[in-house]
Amino acid sequence: MDSTSKTGFTDMAQCVVTQYSTQCCPEKTGNVHCCNGATTQGENIADLGGTSSSVFFIHFILLIEIDGQQAAYNAYQDYVKELGHEEMRLPGLEQYTPNQIFWITYGYSWCMKQNDQNLVNQLLTNPHAPGSCRTNQVMQDIPSFGKDFGCKPGSPMYPPPDQRCKVWVGY
Repeated sequence: MDSTSKTGFTDMAQCVVTQYSTQCCPEKTGNVHCCNGATTQGENIADLGGTSSSVFFIHFILLIEIDGQQAAYNAYQDYVKELGHEEMRLPGLEQYTPNQIFWITYGYSWCMKQNDQNLVNQLLTNPHAPGSCRTNQVMQDIPSFGKDFGCKPGSPMYPPPDQRCKVWVGY
């Protein structure tokens, strides 16, 4: 790896640490605990960044875990182009576009009920950030999410480019 690549990787890794350290989870009691971006860095980079190269939508759950969300989104876009038409929507989800359903599905994959003690223990000891942090931060760093939901540019879920971490350049 040349020095430019090393510097780029170091900068990206620090960006991820900084971002995830500001992701906080409130307890039911009102106490708020924040992620340790350094502890969760490796998994956070995997969530965000392996997301930019793609295979096929059918396996997108595996892509989310292995290659990350941007790759899964790119694969889904390729799948839709190859399909040649919009997918049918399930009853009750007609108000959402297929792209919005894609993002909702990702968020749903991290949905969990967690008591306060378990949350605090996870934040202190687990190399994985809590599901809500994993979902929200990844979505904030992928511009397609903000576009697909019509978020106002500069809003928390559609931040300006200089406030996003990029693991892969080019998306």
